[in-house]
Amino acid sequence: MYNSTDTNTATHITGDIARPPAIGPKRSTARWVGILAILLLLTEQAALAFGLFAPALPAIAERFRTTHVVWVMTALVLSAAVSSPILGKLADIYGKKRILVITAGIASLGAMVSAVAPTFPILIAGRFLAGVGFAFTALGYSLIRDIFPSRLQPLSISLANTGVGIVTVVAPLTSGLLIDRIGVGAVFWFSFALCAVGGILALLFVPETPIRATASVDWLGALLLTLGLFTLMLGLSRGGIWQWTDHRTVACFATAIVSLTGWVVWERRCVEPLLSLDTIANRKVGLALLSGGIAYGATTLISSMLPMFLHTPPDKVSYGFGLSVTEMAWWMLPGGTLIVLGGIFVGLTANSIGFRRHLILGATLIGVGALVLASLPRTAAVVIVAYAIIGFGSMIYAAIPNLILSGLPADERGVGANFTGMAQALSGGLLSTIGFAVLGAHVLPVGEHGVLYSASGFTIAFLVAAGSALLGAALAVAIPKHERELDDLSTLNSLESGK
Repeated sequence: MYNSTDTNTATHITGDIARPPAIGPKRSTARWVGILAILLLLTEQAALAFGLFAPALPAIAERFRTTHVVWVMTALVLSAAVSSPILGKLADIYGKKRILVITAGIASLGAMVSAVAPTFPILIAGRFLAGVGFAFTALGYSLIRDIFPSRLQPLSISLANTGVGIVTVVAPLTSGLLIDRIGVGAVFWFSFALCAVGGILALLFVPETPIRATASVDWLGALLLTLGLFTLMLGLSRGGIWQWTDHRTVACFATAIVSLTGWVVWERRCVEPLLSLDTIANRKVGLALLSGGIAYGATTLISSMLPMFLHTPPDKVSYGFGLSVTEMAWWMLPGGTLIVLGGIFVGLTANSIGFRRHLILGATLIGVGALVLASLPRTAAVVIVAYAIIGFGSMIYAAIPNLILSGLPADERGVGANFTGMAQALSGGLLSTIGFAVLGAHVLPVGEHGVLYSASGFTIAFLVAAGSALLGAALAVAIPKHERELDDLSTLNSLESGK
């Protein structure tokens, strides 16, 4: 139950969303536009996290001479999955602006640590700190909902989410220019600048919400989940090197099983759990989370591997194109554009096609594109077309949360949105870990270009992505039909908060 510290502020309820009128002194529309621009500096960080750093993976692997470069992304999503619900709870208790600014400080520190990291483990520690930035989207959305005047809320929320599409297109090009002209550290400093400037401006110019909640934070649940997922991913990524029967590998998996089992038991008993496990009891929601998460993980694996495939010099192995990061960005530009168009397609055909069919179609397209890449094409046109198919198949990004929220009652959509984001982050990190474990078993001698992988390694890894996407499509067929479509603006806003 929310309690406002301002007794003169009435809170109006529309569906499941509390919408107070503008708080504090009246501000002009221009002032609200400025506040929105400040918030966008932070809310775009989630999209930038992949758009900026996935193209940088080959350069990072070369710099640190590592076969575990996937942890650059895995540490990020693991941190995001665990920290986002905690930060959301803290924001409800102590104020959304306050937690937004603190989160910006932590994410800025993480980016700075990554930029100056002398060793790969320190880089990963920095990435784990930076992962808290994924909470910017939900925190920024919630703050807009609390403090913006009702007349500006729909437009502000729409602009915030449209911006993500623009970032999807331009971020790889930005990454290419920074890495090719300055160096790999430049992308971390760029992220640091956005977080730091956004945090300072938010502190100075963004108003705080007076709305507070009486709640508790499930610290034990967060600890058990983090330990379980970390040891699971560590065992998967190192098992091929340590050997699967080695005591270190066995210890990792045993710790993961005990921790995750303990987490499930605790979440069932906790009054205010980190995540409500009852959410997946609904057959439609459970299948949508499973099928969508598997397909989503395939896109994460592909977007992490493709830059390394394109960057590999063809004179060293039987595949590769030897592209610079900027050249890679241009090759991937059509696919990035189709990611945006895929989301628009879902919106325009929601009633005529339905989100379940969008998920089936999108996952199938991702599987087809991955199968083409598994053939290790030697021409630019085939690679570009394959990634474009995958890009349009990424309509699942819009279909999954719509499908899940349409299967929940209004009073459970907030939990459902949070669970969706966490499930997608974890599935992406887990499948990427598996895919790179496959690559790690096919390492060629390290040369001047850093770590190189055999052609069979990439073939198998892309087949893992293809199989995952097609499995997701098959599972989506079993999702119950006759979905209940979203019927009011408050539900759509709730959906956007889960992205």
